[in-house]
Amino acid sequence: MPKIISSKAFMLFVACCLVSHLCATQVKRTLYINKGFFTTVDTMKFPYLAFNKGNVFNPSNEVITLTSTDTLILKVINNDTSIHGFSLQSNASVNDQINAHDSVVHTLNFSKEGVYIFFDTYKYPTNRYMGLGGMICVNNHGNSKNFYWNIKEHQKLYNQLLDNNGTVNWQDYYPDYFTINGKSYPDLQNDTTARVFAKVGDTVRIFIANTGQSRHSIHFHGFHSRVVASTGNFIQANAEKETYPIGSMQCVLLEMIPDKTGLYSVHDHNLVAVSGGGKHPNGMFIIMVIN
Repeated sequence: MPKIISSKAFMLFVACCLVSHLCATQVKRTLYINKGFFTTVDTMKFPYLAFNKGNVFNPSNEVITLTSTDTLILKVINNDTSIHGFSLQSNASVNDQINAHDSVVHTLNFSKEGVYIFFDTYKYPTNRYMGLGGMICVNNHGNSKNFYWNIKEHQKLYNQLLDNNGTVNWQDYYPDYFTINGKSYPDLQNDTTARVFAKVGDTVRIFIANTGQSRHSIHFHGFHSRVVASTGNFIQANAEKETYPIGSMQCVLLEMIPDKTGLYSVHDHNLVAVSGGGKHPNGMFIIMVIN
């Protein structure tokens, strides 16, 4: 005998469906693959690529922010004169080859909080090393203060060789510049998306992606953080610690609630990565401000 649903239960079901529909948001974003020159902290220049929100080159790759109820409509335009690829690390079905001045469109959903890397797979790892690696950050905490770190290292001679279709030996890779969001200290101090400004008791969330070739061990002074999500083999969810070894193409979402005021440094525990062009501390070094 069929089960009869009361009118009250039916109306509740309709209301839940309506709320779910209203909460789901369609987010439209466009990424441009641009080519230009990276300028280091000591004014050296080398060829570079980036995913930007406009058709003007910027060495800092775009960060896309979402919640897990959002649907992302993402268009990727190849603004370069060479073929490029586009892939999403968490989704094997997203694996495109984009001709010069052509584009692709994807409809994407992310069910879990965390960091997802999009990157260029054409001539891998060349184009990704040359800069084409960005972040999609999924966050369901409505009241957190959020910061975004795309960490990377560079060997200027390799960029010059690869730009001229040369070959490199990754076994002899010794980077000489180290960046977060395409910047090194002291320029990082002016990056409001990277430098942590917060108050005691705030919920601070830091989204980190390593789009470089090397492992980086990010070390915090003053506070432990909790791992909300991680793709790394050495970082478990809910772990609380102050040092996070993040391998190439790995990500971590950290949550920290400061309990005291002051200035606190964050840096790579491999101290060569706190340098730039051989000078310290022109590398991965940030001073957090807690009021």
